[in-house]
Amino acid sequence: MQELFDRYDKILSGQIDEIPHLGDDHHKIYAVTNFRGGIGKTTISFNLAYAMAKKYMTLFLDVCPQQNFSSLLLNESDIYQGRTIYDAMMELMMGAAWATNDDQPLALRVQDRNEEFRDGKTCYFIPGSSRLFLFPSQFYSRLNEYLGMTSASGKNEAVKVLLDMLKTIITKQMAETKTEKVLIDTSPFFAGGTHLAWAAADALIIPVRVDEQSIYSLELTLEMLQKEDSDFNVWRRRAGIEQKPTVQAVLMTHCGWNRQADHQIDRASRMYIERAVDIAVKFKDVFSSDAPINHFALLSDFHSSGRISGSRAIPIDKLVEGRQHKIDGRSLEVNSSVNRYKKELKYAFDIINQ
Repeated sequence: MQELFDRYDKILSGQIDEIPHLGDDHHKIYAVTNFRGGIGKTTISFNLAYAMAKKYMTLFLDVCPQQNFSSLLLNESDIYQGRTIYDAMMELMMGAAWATNDDQPLALRVQDRNEEFRDGKTCYFIPGSSRLFLFPSQFYSRLNEYLGMTSASGKNEAVKVLLDMLKTIITKQMAETKTEKVLIDTSPFFAGGTHLAWAAADALIIPVRVDEQSIYSLELTLEMLQKEDSDFNVWRRRAGIEQKPTVQAVLMTHCGWNRQADHQIDRASRMYIERAVDIAVKFKDVFSSDAPINHFALLSDFHSSGRISGSRAIPIDKLVEGRQHKIDGRSLEVNSSVNRYKKELKYAFDIINQ
């Protein structure tokens, strides 16, 4: 366990010499996922999106009905009125009669919407929709309808087509946009969009806040991935789908640190981190390497920097120490801790980008 905290000290000291090797698979499609809200998932997704955009032409998707990821990438709080991922999935599930606005592009160029991404590669984004709240009932009704078919081969193929819907959309959009990687922001609820994101993904990124409910949620997430009788694996087998994603990273968020000693995580946060590692070891076969502890990255509570980043749609990596930003009528200053956050996020991206 101490190796994790020693590595954290090296990251912040600028002495990290190598990134742990996390397997030989070169992942293309990532889903940021956890079965609990309020843990900073979308903040993580947004900042990972910027890191990816610096290196790859990337396609971003929002399958969370709350649409926070959409708001950040579109850099606007107004409800987006064009085609969304919900429309695309319903068109595949319900057929041509459902299709609306099919003359509009599905994937939008990020640089046209958020100028903070203009120093990176050309990236595209498929917005989310509040109608994704309705999607699970529509999706599982159709799945069960197909499951009732009499022909076993026809039944399996029909279920597979539905479970592969998001992957089908991604494959088509990657070809049209010439993108190399995909990052999906998911809902804290598994049913519907998150289920399809798991079916499409090569790898999962799991943010975990240092609190009791988040630790419990981590165990539920890993259990869903591993256990053969989980909803995810039952439907996967019914469809005859062999592939399932592996866990590439567990990002511990809102870590507190000891103000009396540089680079030391505080005692309460250490306790939750240690419990999270123990859970990961218990489910080690779902990770992309045989050393789950190497998949962990520790992230501070981003405080004012996180609030500025989320309110102004500015990646933390682009925040400048000492600069003032007006948020909800109050002036917030980017303090020196932002340099710490940048190092933490860089390391998190480095273990993901293998």
